[in-house]
Amino acid sequence: TETPIESLAGLPPGQSVKPASSLPASSSGISAKTKGQLSPFPPSESKWKGKLEFGFLNQSGRNEVLNTSLRTEAEHQNGPDSLRAIGRYLYGENNGKVASDRQDASFRWRHVISEKFFAQSLTSYTRDQISQINLNLEQNGSMGYEVLQDEQQKINVGAGLTLQYRDAEGVESGVNYLGEVFQDYSYKINGRLTLSQAINALYSPNSRVRSITSKTSSNKLTNEAENYKVRFHGALQGKMSERI
Repeated sequence: TETPIESLAGLPPGQSVKPASSLPASSSGISAKTKGQLSPFPPSESKWKGKLEFGFLNQSGRNEVLNTSLRTEAEHQNGPDSLRAIGRYLYGENNGKVASDRQDASFRWRHVISEKFFAQSLTSYTRDQISQINLNLEQNGSMGYEVLQDEQQKINVGAGLTLQYRDAEGVESGVNYLGEVFQDYSYKINGRLTLSQAINALYSPNSRVRSITSKTSSNKLTNEAENYKVRFHGALQGKMSERI
């Protein structure tokens, strides 16, 4: 007699093996509903994520140095759109004299166009007492490219144009155009340590006229002041708890 197929499958006679097509959709690990929800965009987050950075340095001896820095950052993800707000304050003294007194803030909106390309808008404000910048406003529009993204690291580069308004002592106030390039990088060392770094550089070929008054002469001398700016930020973030 022929051996029943059920015996070869290890099943008692009378039972048959169901074809794979009759298995429920949930057994394959991805249901039809889940397949429809797959998207190239990051998942939306209902809340803002924020962090606070504080630095303090007090040196006594041949030189008396005091430096403080405060930086806040908040981020929000909503499908293809990501929002980021940053505020910073720097203050320092050297031998009793103010060496730095600066405030700046920025707001960035980034929109994912495709798997690798994105567009962004950056609005920023700066005031610097030492550099005698009373008001500096900038509006930037740029395109970016995602060089690399995996579970541990992410690298973005891009370029764009910036419209700038500056009111500063000894410099002709007004509107100017600058070209900009930027790059940002993040690396998750482990579950608690993350390294982040960002840099952007702006430059305008249109120089401004700076007035210089000589103490030995009542005549005003003028020369051209180059209009460029480089920002760099690096941080090693260690997670101590869910909030710190």
